[in-house]
This record gives sequence, C-alpha cells and structure tokens, in this order.
Amino acid sequence: MKPRPLAGVAAAVEGDLVGEDVTVRSVATDSRVVEPGALFVALDGPRRDGHAFVAAAFERGAVAALVRRGSRVDGPAVEVASPGDALLALAGDERAGMDAVVVGITGANGKTSTKDMAAQVAARRLRTHASPRSFNNEIGTPMTLLGAPPDVQVVVAELGARREGDVALLCAVARPDVVVVTNVGVAHMEVFGSWEAIVRASAEPIDALGDRGAAVLNADDPIVAALAGRTHADVVTFGRSGDADVRAVDVVVGADGRAAFTLVAEGRREPVRLAVAGEHMVPNALAAAAVGIRLGVSPDEAAAALSTATIAPWRMETFDADGVRVLNDAYNANPESMAAALRTAMIMAGDGRVIAVLGQMAELGSIGAEEHERLGELVARLGVARLITVGPEAKTIAVAAVREGVEPENVAGYDGADAALADVRAHARTGDVVLVKASRVAGLEQLAEALR
Repeated sequence: MKPRPLAGVAAAVEGDLVGEDVTVRSVATDSRVVEPGALFVALDGPRRDGHAFVAAAFERGAVAALVRRGSRVDGPAVEVASPGDALLALAGDERAGMDAVVVGITGANGKTSTKDMAAQVAARRLRTHASPRSFNNEIGTPMTLLGAPPDVQVVVAELGARREGDVALLCAVARPDVVVVTNVGVAHMEVFGSWEAIVRASAEPIDALGDRGAAVLNADDPIVAALAGRTHADVVTFGRSGDADVRAVDVVVGADGRAAFTLVAEGRREPVRLAVAGEHMVPNALAAAAVGIRLGVSPDEAAAALSTATIAPWRMETFDADGVRVLNDAYNANPESMAAALRTAMIMAGDGRVIAVLGQMAELGSIGAEEHERLGELVARLGVARLITVGPEAKTIAVAAVREGVEPENVAGYDGADAALADVRAHARTGDVVLVKASRVAGLEQLAEALR
C-alpha cells in the first residue's frame, strides 16, 4: 500500500482518530506477521477476538490499530463500528488510488492455481502482485489489495464465494478490470443451497464489469460461456474448444502426470509443458495465458511462463519418499477435483499401484452422500490398489468402492490421520503412487507432510 497518515485512514473508513497521527505503511490482521509501521486491524473472529492481540501487535512494531469503538488501546488508533467493514472500506479506498490493472479470478474450481499462473504470466512484462495463498474472502481480498506495492502495475486477486452476493461485494471493493470465470460446479452446494443459486452467483463478477474491461470465460463450460451474453465488455474465451480465442491442442499427459500441449493464440502456436501435475491444470493455464495476452504479454512469453509456473503448496504437489511417489492435493476437494486427482495418480503410476488416501469433500450439503458414493465407484473403475478413507464422512467412499468390486481387504477406513498414516507405511512399496486428497477440514496435508 501507499504510505498514508492515520488521519487519512480514519477518513477512508469513517472512523474516529484517537491519539497521534502517525504514518501507516502496511496493514496486518495477524499480530504474528506485523511489520514495523503497520496498522493492525483487530478483527472479530469466531474463535479469537483480534482486540486481545493489539498489545502484541504494538510490541512487534505496529504504529496504530483499527479497533471497535470503546476499545482501550495504548497507542494511536482508529475506532469504528466494525473493523471488518472498515477493512473492506480501506481496501476500496486503496483501490481507488491505484493506477494498476486489477484481475479478479472467480469460479468453482481452480481459482488459486489460475491466480498463481496468471500472476507469473503477467510478471513477464509487468510489475505484478498476487497473494501467495488462497486469500479470497472478505478479509483475504482486501489484504491482497492492501499488500500491493505502490509501483504495482497488475494486481491478481482471487474472489471466492460461500453464498450469493459474496463476489458482488468483493467486486465492489476490488473493481476488477479483467474478470476470469474458471468454471461452475457444485463445490459449495451446502452453503449456496441450490444449483440455481450457484449459477446466479457465477454471473456476479460479469455484471460487476458493466461495459468496461474484459471477461475471460471458459469456452468448454456451457454455463460460463453463456455469460458472454450478459456483458458489453470485451470477451476473451479459453479452452480446448475449437472456437476459443486462447486454446490448447495436442494435449498429452506424461508419465509424471504433467500435461504438454500447443498453445494457440493470436495466430501463434507455442509449445507448453506444465510444471504442475494434472490434465485439469490445462484450463487453468489457458485462463492465465488469456489474462496475460490481454495485458500485452506475447503468446511465446505466456508459454514460457506457463512451462515454469508453480502453484501454492498442497495442490497437486509431488515428491518422492523412500521410493514412493506422493501426490499431495490435500488443500481442498470437490467431486471434479477428486476425479481429476485420481486419474492423474493412475497415469503417474503407470504399471504400478495407486494407494488413495481420501477424506471428505466438505460443503456439498444434500448431495454429499451421493457424491461420496460416486467417488467410491470411480475408485473401483480406475483400479486403485488400496483405498484408505479418513473421517466418518468419507466412509461412504469405502462402502461404494467395495460394492463396486474392490476387495474388502484392500479397503480401510479410519477416524483419524494417524491410523491412516500407519496404514500407508505398512502397505506402500517402491514404485507406488500415494494420493492424499480431501477438503482442508480433514487436515490430511499433515499426513502427506509426515510421509515427506
């Protein structure tokens, strides 16, 4: 962010300045990562109240705090009715003063991977900032904007949604010039309540564009492609469809699970071999290329960037451990990404075996049991050698797999990750591929890290 006086912060958030008018150079919501010159925002959380950490933030170098009215703070502060709302307002004010192009990444699946790749493509020509993690909510998106350096040219922000209106709110703050919609899926059926609500929410970023900027849309997803009819902004399509503006042809997946393809854009054909495993990373890469090309990156520069681009940890991350290849995709899970990870693991195993350690897919609501059953059926069809489920919600996967023909002795279900880890260590042998995949609530990234 650009340095600003605390009085300017107070004006931006309609708060009351208390104490000295110091200069604020950064913003933090976690007292453990406060830097000298920071404004500490004391957020009200479901488990912790940020006001309890104001003193620690000052000790670490914060020069001021943003707090609820009536809080007793031993130092400069801005008092507001709601620190959370004030954080959104401050980010909106910061955005209003930016000369940078803001890219908003939305969709059911692949947001973080697309965000990471798009930032690395854009960085070939432009000073680019993106959050290093999955910052995509009413805290994360503002922090992405406020974390951008003053001379930034492109900010790539992830815009997530748990209910209708979430993306519209974040778009009002970020005011993206370019919006990407990766796909529409059932990942959050429980919180959205219906497929119709999910579809309506997918249109929110397009509606926010109005008639300016560009909508970057997945040509292979009919619902996303149809969003082109909702906007007067420029439309750029990506996908494997023959009429996509930025498309992939000749897609092949190597023994290491990494996809190679020819990038076709602007009359050019450029070879790409992704650094990340999974054929489902191809559309994410195409979306990133489409963003970069929109911003002036040439197709050959985009292809070169994609061939080295990395993504956030615990997403299709591979490593070897005592002769066993581990595929750690434990950050999140939904029916589409579960299927993609399983297929990738089977390709990587070749003639070898796959041991799948699977946990629950969260937030599926009324379709949860059915989707877990379908996952078990897929495990059986693919020929997974050993299935290990973790947590009571995931046991439906095991039941369905046995029903579809997997031998019961090759299936095990555990309540916790420690027992599952012991099972992997007891059964894995040289040449096996171990897939670890679940929604974050299952905590299976710890199991994968233990294998490392």
